[in-house]
Amino acid sequence: MHETCDVTIVGGGVIGCAIADRLCTEGLQVIIVEAGDKLGDGASSSAMGGIISETDDSCFTPLGEITRHSRRLYPAWLREIEERSGVPVPLLRTGAIQVALDAEEMRRLETRVFPRWAATGSDVRRLGRDELLKREPLLSPQVRGGYLLPSEPALEPVTLMSSLSSALRLHREARVKTGSRAVAVRPDAGGAVVVLDNGVTLRSAAAVIAGGHLSGALIPRLARFLFPVKGEAMEVRPPDHRHAYPLRHHVYSIVDLGGSRCPAYAVPRISGRLSAGVSYDVGVSVPRPTLANQAMIRRGLAALIPAAARWPAIRHCAGIRPATADDLPLVGPADADGRVVLATGHHGLGITLAPATAEMVSAVLGTTPMTPRLRRHLAVCGPGRFMRGGASGAATGLD
Repeated sequence: MHETCDVTIVGGGVIGCAIADRLCTEGLQVIIVEAGDKLGDGASSSAMGGIISETDDSCFTPLGEITRHSRRLYPAWLREIEERSGVPVPLLRTGAIQVALDAEEMRRLETRVFPRWAATGSDVRRLGRDELLKREPLLSPQVRGGYLLPSEPALEPVTLMSSLSSALRLHREARVKTGSRAVAVRPDAGGAVVVLDNGVTLRSAAAVIAGGHLSGALIPRLARFLFPVKGEAMEVRPPDHRHAYPLRHHVYSIVDLGGSRCPAYAVPRISGRLSAGVSYDVGVSVPRPTLANQAMIRRGLAALIPAAARWPAIRHCAGIRPATADDLPLVGPADADGRVVLATGHHGLGITLAPATAEMVSAVLGTTPMTPRLRRHLAVCGPGRFMRGGASGAATGLD
């Protein structure tokens, strides 16, 4: 059996769905293949939800221009999805606060992080202890100071995926195949072929591989450059729960947990919940939450927002991030003719980079004009850096 379409997309996470949504609005017929029971069932729905354009170390690399561009795309992108799906996606617009709870972290922010923000022209404001506690009274009284990044928003990934999924199911041009795993992807005469585990063959003008860390199984030459990083997060809810953000900002710090310094991150939800995280288990590909990581997240939350650490947990989840050897995404042609396109390796920036990645893939497929900016972005993310042909050359095959 076989089916045909314009573009087959392997992977129904936020990246695959964002690409599918854009291509459908541009008039292409798309089939989305997702191994899970529903779209966004993996790492996308377990993400924290910060639109990270300033606070991640990768934002100070060539990727920074792309994260900032993607952040600027977000408001209009969300409006378009909401209008098509009827599912609103609240966007927390007050920004992020990066705080220091001890002298060591304060020195790091002042001497290492702030100069990089200044060099990139970031909108950043220094806040003293009193102003921080006025803005966020639940912060630890140990807070020394910090920085406000007002242009870094946040959202709830589960809600984003609900809106994206609904928009796709309402597209006449989209077909969704959940519970189906792609076992082979290859360029073919005039197009691409995707073979599913149930024997169905999908033929299209092009195929996009957006299967997260499992994408390497479909592009063997990339497998050693793409690896899993398990991340865990939990959600807590105050006893006097009400439908309002429990914090005004999303808050991040590096905290001392008994001799080891770990990230502590808290993102408020409009429903009154608070998402806390996050862990990094390199090389782990089983999305199973552990008691050890739950305890670590609780300790980080206790250091950052002591009261919230006593709130009851209502969710503990795990997802597998797709990471690359140089911590940059893989977006661009995987074969010489551009019939197979990669869109993976976003590590912890899948939510952040979804609209920009969709734009890049659309440009590769020729439905969006290829501008100088998009050429720069694709040069940063191009798979050719790991494949025959060098950093700027397209690969000549998939094996």
